[in-house]
Amino acid sequence: MRQKLSTRLKLRQVEIVIAVAEQGSFLAASHQLGLSQPAVSKAVQEVETILGQPIFDRVPRGVLINPFGRAVVERGRAMLSLVDSLGDDIVLIEQGLAGTLVIGALPTAASSVLPAALGRLRATNPGLNIRIVQGRTVELMPQLESGKLDLIVGRLYEAETSQDVQRETLYHEPISMIVRAEHPLLQDGRVDVETFARYGLVLPSLEQRLGQEVDSVLAYSNLLPGTPPLRSTSISFIRELILSSDFITVLPRLMLAGDLTRGAVRIVPVALVTVNRPAGIVSLRHRRRPASVSALLAALRGHLRELQKTGLLE
Repeated sequence: MRQKLSTRLKLRQVEIVIAVAEQGSFLAASHQLGLSQPAVSKAVQEVETILGQPIFDRVPRGVLINPFGRAVVERGRAMLSLVDSLGDDIVLIEQGLAGTLVIGALPTAASSVLPAALGRLRATNPGLNIRIVQGRTVELMPQLESGKLDLIVGRLYEAETSQDVQRETLYHEPISMIVRAEHPLLQDGRVDVETFARYGLVLPSLEQRLGQEVDSVLAYSNLLPGTPPLRSTSISFIRELILSSDFITVLPRLMLAGDLTRGAVRIVPVALVTVNRPAGIVSLRHRRRPASVSALLAALRGHLRELQKTGLLE
């Protein structure tokens, strides 16, 4: 029965059955629908053939719906309601006001620019369902190429991908030395490798691309510590350690943008030899950009403009 219904039953047939049930006759239903009476009769007969049961009892003045017909009408109304809802959803998705936006987020973006940007997006698109998938470039890129992600936000690492991938630079992620607001180093002002031994240094793990970049910055700046620093894959752990102790960290300053803005942590005024670190979005060239992605980019650019005013972005 399920196979017969799924392969043979048409929505138009269901609409006709509902009209006959509401009007009580084939003739009245044909007038309502703008169809000939034979066309209405044929559609009802086709539904009865599919079900293997009569759905109306014929009486002198028209038809009476029976239990089989009531089942068709009740389920049919639900089906048509879902189709109407689908049509409404399509319009809202085209306008960027509904649907699901799936964002791949690299670690720095996930803890820096995305939270505030998504707050802006939610304010303008309250009906939009947003899902964040955090991971590394090597993990997120296959999901983008397979269509599971709409885009990736974060550091624009070069990776072996198909020619269909495009990168768009929106901002840069400068790396800075950061300590808690009342740290003694802010008064001392002098930073060398012995400073790290005195206060302690916590850095991202070398398993992460970020950790490798931070080490390169310290090496180029002649500040690579002689003793191994404390390392963690968790930015949340590094943040808590910085806020609660005299440990020093070296990170993209945007990862602690909220704490910097609130004055809980500060940037140590030391010159670091940093490399260019472009960040932005990665998307597929061939895919039509939905309105929800355009809305996200508008929110992201608005937030980046605010960060530039604070000096956190160069």
